[in-house]
Amino acid sequence: MIYFSIKSDRKFLEGYYESARKYLLNKNKEFFGATVEEINGHIGEMNRLREELARGLPRVKRLASIFQIPVVAMDPVSRAQAHAFTTILNNDADGLIEDGQKLDLLNETIGSCNEVERSQLLKIINPLYWILASITKILRLPFWIFETAGFKLESFEKSLAGSIVKLIEIAFIFGLLIYLGFSEIEIKEVVKGWLDV
Repeated sequence: MIYFSIKSDRKFLEGYYESARKYLLNKNKEFFGATVEEINGHIGEMNRLREELARGLPRVKRLASIFQIPVVAMDPVSRAQAHAFTTILNNDADGLIEDGQKLDLLNETIGSCNEVERSQLLKIINPLYWILASITKILRLPFWIFETAGFKLESFEKSLAGSIVKLIEIAFIFGLLIYLGFSEIEIKEVVKGWLDV
């Protein structure tokens, strides 16, 4: 289900954001009077964060692309492009994207993910959504059977026989909804949702 997938993506992005924030905050940290053990501990932690960020980079780039977050900047002079999430690990020599902006773009991606997760949750708990999904599947069932049997589905659906099958199914479903006690308003909602599908 999309809800569980998007929830997983959101949790991943939140963890990625936290790792990126720690990395950007500490990457240029200077040590004055620190022990060798403290310096080695810092280097080990930074290497761990770099590895985690590098492994998650393809996924975070894919999610930003899906949500259409503008994460690529272009230098107006050299026309060189810089991807905000790639420059977390690779220094942005031209200074096109500041560290704060990189984190802002990660937060924007998380926000988009939250919006999709919320809408998917509302679908899951909405019984009307399940009724519409079931009706859609039921309407597609005869055509799926014909397709499995080797018929050309596009031509059958557009034919008179396909239209008759759809009409019979629709009449049956309306009868079932009335039998189950759906009110006129609820049936209108089902039809409205049906037409949007």
